[in-house]
Amino acid sequence: MVEVRNIVVVGASSSGLQVAHYIAKYLLPVLKNKDRSVKYHLYIINPSSDWFFRIASPRVATSTSLISTEKVFVPLADVFGKYSKDEVTWIQAAATGLNHSARLVEYKRVGEKEEEHLQYHALIVATGSRTYYPAFSTWSDKETTLEALKYTETAAAAAKSIIIAGGGATGVEAAGELGDFLNGRPGWFSTPQRKVAITLLTSAQQLLPTVRKAIGDEAERKLKGLGVDVRYNIRVTDARKEQDGKTTLTLSNGETITTDLYIPAHGVQPNSQWLPPDLLTENKYLNTNARTLRVDLAGPRVYAIGDVSSYSRNTVIDIMDGLPVLVINLKRDLLAYDAKHPERATPGKDRVFKPNTKETMVVPIGTATGVGVLFGFRVPGFLVWLLKGRDYFIGMSMMGTATGSKVNEVKWTKEEEVSL
Repeated sequence: MVEVRNIVVVGASSSGLQVAHYIAKYLLPVLKNKDRSVKYHLYIINPSSDWFFRIASPRVATSTSLISTEKVFVPLADVFGKYSKDEVTWIQAAATGLNHSARLVEYKRVGEKEEEHLQYHALIVATGSRTYYPAFSTWSDKETTLEALKYTETAAAAAKSIIIAGGGATGVEAAGELGDFLNGRPGWFSTPQRKVAITLLTSAQQLLPTVRKAIGDEAERKLKGLGVDVRYNIRVTDARKEQDGKTTLTLSNGETITTDLYIPAHGVQPNSQWLPPDLLTENKYLNTNARTLRVDLAGPRVYAIGDVSSYSRNTVIDIMDGLPVLVINLKRDLLAYDAKHPERATPGKDRVFKPNTKETMVVPIGTATGVGVLFGFRVPGFLVWLLKGRDYFIGMSMMGTATGSKVNEVKWTKEEEVSL
């Protein structure tokens, strides 16, 4: 009788997609050749029917005339439908629990009342994070995201005042897109008349606080050219929706402001609510070994990648640098597994994650310029536009990530190698 061992990826975030494609393309064939008496099956669990390319959300939310919604959603049925059903199964469901003692993932399919569970031999948690504003990430399903995008576009078009909270990349990008679209861009010798009062609030002393102050100052200058005011050292302590659709904000200095459209663009929350508390950090991130990307507290062959994980700084670079570490250590653990000695340690040397600490951030400000730094080197505005500002990476990386065409095989070293 053939033994079935399930490899389960929870979350079709950008990191989850890349891990799933890697397993399907490169790992399942190796495992199949190792032992014909064992069958490995890959499952991907995700609540939304589509992957949302959230990087482009500030421009899509501003106006679908700039980037249409059709360009930023990819059906997961198409993404995983190209693989054999005997080897890969996608389940549209929300993860509801994890029993790491019994090695079970609990989930509820969309539209169903009953919970189901799935036994795993290996588990990868890649549920990502969600923004405080639903237009900037997937909260549950595609329809919820579409409604949030439509609401933002409609409200912005009718607004006389807009307040955005958050001086990080998303807040600056959102302010820039709205300022550019609603107020217009400055010319060489002219500044357009401001039609909409747009204010960006930040609790920090500068914009983009993870990079040098000069870049934050440049961002402020460019935002002011688009009719955006910036206020520092202040945060929103309360937001109350009024019957007329406006929002009344209470600020940390006691001030009260009413605005037509309020966009909280500060920070993210990890999608970890389904995980047991004993596996989470104080900030609700999945407690992950920052060297190996294993979740040691959850037992053998459990891993995490991306924004849900405690190793991550919520950056694309941490996903890119984390992927080779995870897939090599997963491959090592699966090939070394011996059912007669299940607790035996994997021989050889683990692949180790090394965070890139060099300044890196590319932030479009409107449709023609931006600010940025790549690995410590300043990037001029026209290059920010060329790299990201044209279409927010839709042409460069979106479909490659979704389809797996940009996911290449990672070669292990002699020290990492496990005998087949």
